[in-house]
Amino acid sequence: MLRYLYVFWEPLTTVYYMSLQQNIGVALRALRAQKGVSQERLALETGIGRRYMSDIENGRRNVSLEIIEKIAAYFEMSASELVERIETADYPPLTLNGLKDILCERGYEDAVVLESPDYLSAIVGVSEDGRVIYDYEKMARCLMETDGMDYEEATEFIDFNTIGALPYMGEKRPIILNKIEG
Repeated sequence: MLRYLYVFWEPLTTVYYMSLQQNIGVALRALRAQKGVSQERLALETGIGRRYMSDIENGRRNVSLEIIEKIAAYFEMSASELVERIETADYPPLTLNGLKDILCERGYEDAVVLESPDYLSAIVGVSEDGRVIYDYEKMARCLMETDGMDYEEATEFIDFNTIGALPYMGEKRPIILNKIEG
């Protein structure tokens, strides 16, 4: 029978989802790129201040319906079509530096992140005290896919190089979840 060790944790998805303000910025940049228009030109032709437009694109401003309507009209779409674009804005891929930025924003600047980018897909969350949580099996799969190791080699590598080093990583060392046989 397999059992799991459970810890209180925050799934990475709740840490990493962009805010609505950030979605607006991503969608707006994509629309501008499609139409080949500068931020300055868009601001000028919609009657929105250039600084305000910059703040919108950088996710630092709330946007009124009036602004949504002006932007939608410029891109020759309805306000509802623009809102749909905003809701489906592509999330930027998670990178090692992006993860570190997210942790810093959440006040976890002292969290230890395993520096192997191969382990990014093995991250399953962040604990309440800011420790990054990795899934052991996903770590093994990462090594098997990226480094061509078989399962035994991958688990041996993780056990020796990662788990063996945990005691030396300080109190904000990562948590590695593994199945418990019993």
